[in-house]
Amino acid sequence: MVYRLAVHASYDAALFMPGDQGPSGRTHGHRYTVEAVLEVQELDESSFVADLEDVQPLLAALASELDHSLLNELEPFRDGPPSAERQAEFFYQRLSLDIENAYGPAVRLAKIRVIQEPEAWVEYEP
Repeated sequence: MVYRLAVHASYDAALFMPGDQGPSGRTHGHRYTVEAVLEVQELDESSFVADLEDVQPLLAALASELDHSLLNELEPFRDGPPSAERQAEFFYQRLSLDIENAYGPAVRLAKIRVIQEPEAWVEYEP
């Protein structure tokens, strides 16, 4: 049996897609929501996947690193366009380390979803 827990955080950021001749090639902004899904095979002694009070601030701290910035100028996105896909990978790489440090191998970060528009999202799941 698998149990899952999801937490969300939001951030506002600007970006441009180099080489795109359309609107995405110009600096523009989005209100993003990032969702992290954790999973376990067995609940902890409190019958939780993990403590929401601990997990949500970890995700919020990462979102705050991107909030109100031009993503193209940030180190994680200097080697390529800051697409929602690459943002999802950024969150996965950073949050998976935080989760492992906090909970050990029993809790796994299963996937990250970045919602760029109410009707569109991307997921990163290694």
